[in-house]
Amino acid sequence: MATLRLFAGLRESAGVSEVTVDATTVGEVLDQAVANYGADFADGLAAARVWVNGEPADKATKVSTGDEVAIIPPVSGGEYVAERVAADPAENVLSFILLAALFIASWIPIEWFVVVAVGAALAWIWDLAETDDTNQARLNVYALIIAPPAAGVATYAWGLDGWAGAVAAAVVVSVAWPIFDQNQRDVTAIGATVTVAVIAATGTGALVLLRMISTMTVLAFTFVVAAGILAALATALYGGQTLDPNVGTLVGSIVAGVLIGLLAPEIDLATGLFSSVAAAVGLIAGRAFGSLIRAGAVVHTERAPGHLSPIDGVFLSAPLFWMSVLLLS
Repeated sequence: MATLRLFAGLRESAGVSEVTVDATTVGEVLDQAVANYGADFADGLAAARVWVNGEPADKATKVSTGDEVAIIPPVSGGEYVAERVAADPAENVLSFILLAALFIASWIPIEWFVVVAVGAALAWIWDLAETDDTNQARLNVYALIIAPPAAGVATYAWGLDGWAGAVAAAVVVSVAWPIFDQNQRDVTAIGATVTVAVIAATGTGALVLLRMISTMTVLAFTFVVAAGILAALATALYGGQTLDPNVGTLVGSIVAGVLIGLLAPEIDLATGLFSSVAAAVGLIAGRAFGSLIRAGAVVHTERAPGHLSPIDGVFLSAPLFWMSVLLLS
């Protein structure tokens, strides 16, 4: 028996928020719901999104005892209702493993740090594309995987000039690829691919630039973003209606920035505070963008599907943090 959870207008049409259903696929769950709740429910279902255990699903998706099928309709402005969709908390561990790898790599030779930064960016791109495959397959992953290595190597070799050149190259490759691959000629696919390529290249290059400043700067950055992400996850679980993950991100990042400003010899309090706010802005914007790619709608106050969705904002935060440090140095 699977559990069907209904939200917003669908919950009102059905008169229940949760019910158990004897079915083996999502299609059977939906058919039973339509049969039970009538035409108004069916009309609302047509524009809704379906999730199984926190992951986007279609009618062919298998369900079994203990699975949760959530049906989430859109509301005004194109956003989806900000109610928690169940997800495996253990999946968040993968995101923190990547952050820990960046943290540890801060102490090793910079050449190897470049490898780790590029690897983290490639893992994020792959997870983003894998999630997007359930959601119309808009991203051109083959064009995207060129961006992080180019940015990491070029930034290490030529500094800002190499960074700028790599970002420009990422745009050119993403835009030019559809000339040779007619399957990628959808405007939405091109726009999404270009945007992700720019974020990945910019973020990878910024991580290398942070490491080129000093080991402490990278340590400070990873500490701030980890605190922001952890606070966002905590408020999503325990914040109720009072706090949302965006507030948690801001508070967690600022607290981490203040601690860095007080304890790190290379970073003063003003720099720690200002750069932590900049990093929080990047995390929040990245969460919104990541959910748009992963779920097809902005659900920035909830955990989007995917194994690495908690770090969606890291590659936006890195250049903002770097610019803040540079500005106040």
